[in-house]
Amino acid sequence: MPHDIPWRVQIRDHPGSSAQEIHDETEWTGGHQHRIGFKNRQDRLPGLTHDEDAGEGTPSDASNATSSTDGSSEEDFEEEAKHDLEQLEARRSRGDLVNFRDVVTGEKDFHLRYPENRSLGWRYVLDCTEDEVKKNEAWPANMTKRKKQEEAEKAKNTHTADGVQISDVRTDEKQVQDKDSDAREESDWKRSEGEKFKHNDAYAADREQAGGGEEQDGAYEKLLERYSPQEIALLRTLQHEKDYRKQLKSNDGKRKSPQTHNRTAISIDVQENFSPDNWLPRSEHLIRLTGKHPLNAEAELSKLFDGGLITPNELHYVRNHGAVPRLLWELHELDVEDGKLVLSMDELKEKFEAINIPVSLACDGNRRKELNMIRKSKGFNWGSGATGCVYWKGPLLRDVLLAAGVEEERSTCGSKERWVNFQGADDPSEGKYETCIPLDYAMDPTNDVLLAYEMNDVPLPPDHGYPVRLMIPGYVGGRCVKWLKKIWVTDHENTSHYHIWDNRVLPSFITEKDGEFADAMFNHPDTACNEQNLNSVIVKPAQGERVPLTDARKGKTYRIEGYAYDGGGHEVQRVEISLDEGETWLYCIRRFPDYPIRHGNKFWTWLHWYVDVSMVHLLQARSISVRAWNVFKNTQPERPAWNTMGMMNNCWYNVKSNITQGSEEEEGVPYVLFRHPVEPGSGEGGWMEPSEENKIASAKQEAGAPQTQFTREEIEKHDREDDCWIVVGGKVYDATSVLAWHPGGKAAILGHAGKVHLETTEEFSSIHDGFAYEKLKQCVLGVVTPKAANFMKSNAEAAAKEKAESQGKGGDVVLQKNRWVPVKLQKREELSKDTRRYTFTLPDHIKDLGLGTCQHIQLGFHMKDKMLIRSYTPTRPLLPDPHHKDDNDNDPSQPNSAAPTAEIRAMQDGAGTFDLVVKTYFPSSAQPGGAMSNILDCIPLGEEVEIRGPTGEITYTGNGVFDISGQEMKFTKINLVLGGSGLTPGYALIARAMLGAGEEGVEVRVVDANKSEADILLREELEHFVREGKGRLKVAHVLSHPSEAWEGIRGHVNAEVIRGNLFPPGEGCACFLCGPPAMIQKAALPALRDWGFEEDKNVFGF
Repeated sequence: MPHDIPWRVQIRDHPGSSAQEIHDETEWTGGHQHRIGFKNRQDRLPGLTHDEDAGEGTPSDASNATSSTDGSSEEDFEEEAKHDLEQLEARRSRGDLVNFRDVVTGEKDFHLRYPENRSLGWRYVLDCTEDEVKKNEAWPANMTKRKKQEEAEKAKNTHTADGVQISDVRTDEKQVQDKDSDAREESDWKRSEGEKFKHNDAYAADREQAGGGEEQDGAYEKLLERYSPQEIALLRTLQHEKDYRKQLKSNDGKRKSPQTHNRTAISIDVQENFSPDNWLPRSEHLIRLTGKHPLNAEAELSKLFDGGLITPNELHYVRNHGAVPRLLWELHELDVEDGKLVLSMDELKEKFEAINIPVSLACDGNRRKELNMIRKSKGFNWGSGATGCVYWKGPLLRDVLLAAGVEEERSTCGSKERWVNFQGADDPSEGKYETCIPLDYAMDPTNDVLLAYEMNDVPLPPDHGYPVRLMIPGYVGGRCVKWLKKIWVTDHENTSHYHIWDNRVLPSFITEKDGEFADAMFNHPDTACNEQNLNSVIVKPAQGERVPLTDARKGKTYRIEGYAYDGGGHEVQRVEISLDEGETWLYCIRRFPDYPIRHGNKFWTWLHWYVDVSMVHLLQARSISVRAWNVFKNTQPERPAWNTMGMMNNCWYNVKSNITQGSEEEEGVPYVLFRHPVEPGSGEGGWMEPSEENKIASAKQEAGAPQTQFTREEIEKHDREDDCWIVVGGKVYDATSVLAWHPGGKAAILGHAGKVHLETTEEFSSIHDGFAYEKLKQCVLGVVTPKAANFMKSNAEAAAKEKAESQGKGGDVVLQKNRWVPVKLQKREELSKDTRRYTFTLPDHIKDLGLGTCQHIQLGFHMKDKMLIRSYTPTRPLLPDPHHKDDNDNDPSQPNSAAPTAEIRAMQDGAGTFDLVVKTYFPSSAQPGGAMSNILDCIPLGEEVEIRGPTGEITYTGNGVFDISGQEMKFTKINLVLGGSGLTPGYALIARAMLGAGEEGVEVRVVDANKSEADILLREELEHFVREGKGRLKVAHVLSHPSEAWEGIRGHVNAEVIRGNLFPPGEGCACFLCGPPAMIQKAALPALRDWGFEEDKNVFGF
């Protein structure tokens, strides 16, 4: 398999953590999510504000360039939007400096103007990355910084630490192996591993190639006197089939989809944070098979089946090779025949007659995991849910080709076959996704090849090809190109990477994708997967379903159910199940979607089937097998046919059972446990076990690694694209050089960069084969320390517990820990030259934000490469909703009177809105300014941003009581060391301590550091609380660049400032910190430690 970039690995030398660093590493037994300077589960550094909040540069006089969509006609808006976008792109192409305000104002949000052209949950995305604007552009500040870095690197390579010049300069880059060995092909590697003669051996030896319902009526009881339950089921089935098949109706292509439950979730999974797909809402019922990115997912099998004969959009499987392209209906064009016909989406919709028909679509990798248990293939672990059946609407491809002047003449004897080619707008790792089908097939109107722009009568969801995709009924999903951009006709078959090197079934002796044998067979026309093959699956009994043996009594039945499909429009004419491993078969009742027939005999849909069996026979069976028959009277094979791509597995689907003793809670009643062959992805609940070959391969993968140890602190430093470490199986790898050629794209790796967690291991093992592990070995640096290993384990357990506890929550509050929820900007109020108060409305008429005192929300905005995320603490609400029971466990935190004052009511949760006070770091001639603060200052009212939370492991519940990482602690003398925007979590604590009932014994001392008087946030409010506190609150402001009139503390936070304005260490006293990294880590923490405070005991980071 050719690659544009060789799969070569390079790593940087690293000595590992020192013995002292390993000795001093914290015992991470509790996770310590509040530990200052270490990433918590939300990837935030507790106690530290973001770098841009350090206040680099002086706020400028930049005007509020808020964009607006109001007051203009559709034509004027579109013309203005396209002009602004062209101007922005022209500036970029010239190399002009572009800041975040320029991007926001240059990229209008069409979604606000035309929501009807998009699927529910569409998000606005800025077509840039934070690094592109802040780090990659030639801002003077960047140029100065780069020069200093280059000088420092040069000095490091030419002088010793004490300044002595060295003559032998050693580069810090090293090749793991020599060039040929490092970049060798998989076929070479396999021969070196003992498979040298496999091809010849296969030929020389001349080996043969293998290749329910419970209610029973009286009639049923009478039939039981004459027939067995199986015979009764067969009789009823045959009677049903005779009538049912005759009454099936044809579909004229003009019907509406009966499925209306298509997209309900508009929140976004936190797994999308660090991927280009950060703007996409996806169903929580989809099982991810390739980690966080790209999305390849299927619904849990029972949910898919229960969704009905027409699948809800959000339960349909998703197959993506890379990031979903962010295309706009208003700007997207379809190029047909190299410019002979160029269609806008409105033209495609309005100029051509559309048909709307149900089509079953399945990935040709459906059921691949069963093959992977025999021997690892090149594909990831699809279960049996990689299918679905929905209504697709759009014009026939034939009509569009005719409009472009393509001749309809068919290939005849002696004439050359022609092909129609398709290209998507996405950019996967191996070039554009292209494929082709015979032109004759496309031009045949009875094949219903269409250009779909609706799915179940709504605009295509982005994951399914928005705004337009190719749909070839009866073909495998890999030929149905999404995000369709180009169509053209050739007299030869497409030669692109994805057409040749994907969607193929090869002979089993081909076990790799390189070398002469692979090249010959991947390019062989007869290995291509086009028409779908015959398949059937048992859904019920479900995986893990248990049936008590006490149910085995006379007359009781069980309904076995499942689905089946075939390709090419061929009807599935029969489905049978066996309870005795194929000795005898029971006939099943079929159920098709309404109006399943096209053109007299074409069946593009799947079907559901069922059969009712005696419960006694079911519980006696050791297995249940299913097979289907098609119009050619062919049926599925009994055994799987392994192939290196893991495609088109359609052997009998077998569910096995065994008797298991019930638990004490179940009074020890034994039951029958049903198990499917496999669970999708990394699930381990199926009856299939890894083969001996797979076990040996796993043992080889685990063996060997340098014993250099790395602490958690060291690993977390390497979290960037130019310095990317990952942890797999307790080993540390430098994956930086892999980003350039990784088949799944760099985003799949960058989401794990610098992360000390178990998720990387789980995802890697579920996706990759032996050759991938071989490449990984070349990246190895060493191992994690035992303390870091314990941290990963305990953190995984805590995260799993947190996720389980959050399931089903959030119905009466907006914030969710594992999903992003959109909120709308309602109001923007200027508090000072560079400070704004933003008011956001909560969605769906939910009134409660659901944030604990001192906790944060994370605010997200969608960028091209990942979500831009900043943590903020709202300045309203500051007190819990008195009517929300979960917020009021601690009665003393309630307002101090039966009739709260207007001030208290205004601060309580439950108003359906919240406020953020944000300082804007404007751009200047030297630097681009803060990302989030400028975006908030420029987006139009009505625009959406994302929130999630609560984050932070510190919650103040009132009367001096804190919940810190699940442990209750009480402090009545509270020190706050705050800086810049880090004031806000402390402000929330101050408000509650000053206004809540039962707070009279709580005293607060504050050191608040800023640059100038104008930088002090919420100064008037703080002064008000000082007065209301009557001596319980004292605030000391420290300014580094004050005016001459300033009478307060000048300079920076230091030991003298801290000791002069805070409570000394002692019983009931604690310090809470939040501010810029330099202030907290280099000044405040050392001073507090020297004074006698201890981290995790009485020093914590918000």
